[in-house]
Amino acid sequence: MFKKRTADMTSLPIRRLRTDEITGTYWTPPTTATLAEIHPRLMAIVIVKADSRDWQLYSANVFDMESGGPIGYFEIARDPAGGRACGLFSEIGSQNAAPVPIWFDCSEDIDATARAFHRILIAAGQVL
Repeated sequence: MFKKRTADMTSLPIRRLRTDEITGTYWTPPTTATLAEIHPRLMAIVIVKADSRDWQLYSANVFDMESGGPIGYFEIARDPAGGRACGLFSEIGSQNAAPVPIWFDCSEDIDATARAFHRILIAAGQVL
């Protein structure tokens, strides 16, 4: 029926997590947002575009890996036909009530677009 285990589980080495393994940022899968749900600065950018109806809007909650606590949210407006996106990171508790939208190239996939935006934020020192 069942095979007997040959290795004693208590004798296996326990690998400790290193600090660099638990630092950084993660986010929920981006979900579709409406124009009324996004930050007013991002909304202003989208509505002045002639092709604004073709733009796709997304939002994702952002968390700190070490504590697991929420740190803010990403909002991304994508123009899939033009291959461009504008993202905004709003940090919870930040004194900066007017985050600056960031333009960048995007792909067809929203997950890849969110990763690209995250890399930009890391380079800018806004997130880990």
